Amino acid sequence: MDFSVAIAEFTILAFAGLLIAAAASDWRSLTIPNRYSLAIVALFPSYVIATDGASDWTLHLVFAGAAFGLGFLLFILRLCGGGDVKLFAAVTLWAGPPLVMPLVFYTGIAGGIMALALWAHHKVQRAGVPANILSVRREAGVSKQPMPYAVAIAAGGLFVALQLLLGV
Repeated sequence: MDFSVAIAEFTILAFAGLLIAAAASDWRSLTIPNRYSLAIVALFPSYVIATDGASDWTLHLVFAGAAFGLGFLLFILRLCGGGDVKLFAAVTLWAGPPLVMPLVFYTGIAGGIMALALWAHHKVQRAGVPANILSVRREAGVSKQPMPYAVAIAAGGLFVALQLLLGV
């Protein structure tokens, strides 16, 4: 195995591990510490170097910047959290032009499934049946139920990581 291939695979696996850690943190506390997004961004140059610049990193930066800009607008409108915006932009940096649409698709599907699960949990909870496994916060109504969206972003990001691993 070539040393650069090993480094590329290691950085992709570290990227995946950071996604899982961010999702776990968001699930537990509804916060995504900046260290996860920053570490994901910091790993990207080593991946680009290890793959001999096979990807156009400037386009990756443009797409990540656009994702951050759109996310910032959604944050201002109070439609998503700041941690979600930063994490999604960091994952978009890795996805770049070739994988941004699958990232959006799988993140949206995972977010929809999670929203349905939280909605069902709320309905079961209102019926008086204990169902604490999906509990995020009990006091909020279903329309105001906070959602740990890093879980959905991680699902989309893990798809990106898998595609990158298959391409190395």
